[in-house]
Amino acid sequence: MKINTNLIHNILNFLIVAVPSLEAMDWTPFFSDAVALKIVGGLALAKILINLLRDGLNGMYKHQPPVV
Repeated sequence: MKINTNLIHNILNFLIVAVPSLEAMDWTPFFSDAVALKIVGGLALAKILINLLRDGLNGMYKHQPPVV
């Protein structure tokens, strides 16, 4: 079974934007500013690790093919 990493990246991108936005607007009392920063950092690290596992170290810097 092949994992759809593009879907995972899109979800992580949404969460990276949503978590600090919710915290900045004081819409949620679930976590503090420091915890929100740690969550966003963890999500960004997850994206990097997904890319590393999917494409390898060489895939991290080479040119990507055009999206069709």
